[in-house]
Amino acid sequence: MPITPKQAWAELTKLKLLGPTGTSPGIFIVDESPFQHEEGAASAKSEYDFIVGRIFPSSNIYKEGAYRLEMKFAPGYPFRPPQVRFTTPIYHPNVDKDGLVCIPIVIQTEEWKANTSLADVVKAIVDVIDNPKPEYIQRVYEQ
Repeated sequence: MPITPKQAWAELTKLKLLGPTGTSPGIFIVDESPFQHEEGAASAKSEYDFIVGRIFPSSNIYKEGAYRLEMKFAPGYPFRPPQVRFTTPIYHPNVDKDGLVCIPIVIQTEEWKANTSLADVVKAIVDVIDNPKPEYIQRVYEQ
C-alpha cells in the first residue's frame, strides 16, 4: 500500500524540525519533497515516494560538507524501512560504493519499528557519519 499524502506530510514536518529553524537545528535541510508549496497535503504531487535533503555532519572530517540524501518510502512503509542512499559521493566506512548507508535502522531488522520516523533515520545517519560504527562495516562489504 503506498504512503498517503497525510503520512508524507507528517514525515516532512518532522524532518523540517531538523533544519535551521527547528528544534534540532542545522543537521538536515529538505531540498525536494512530494509537496509543491508549504500548504501541506493538499499541494502534494501525485507520487509520495521520496524526500531529498542534505545532512550537515559535525565531525572534523565531514563538517565542511553538505551531503545529499535520498529517502524513498519502500513498499509497505511504515512497516518496512525507507530506502536511503547518499547521492553525493562520500567516503565513509559505513557507506557502500552505491551510497547505501549500512546501519540497522535502515535495514529490515528488529531495530526497525513502524513508529520510526524519517527524522529518526536522519539523526541515526548523522550520528554514524560523525561516529563511524566498526561493527557495521562488514555489512557494507556483504551487500
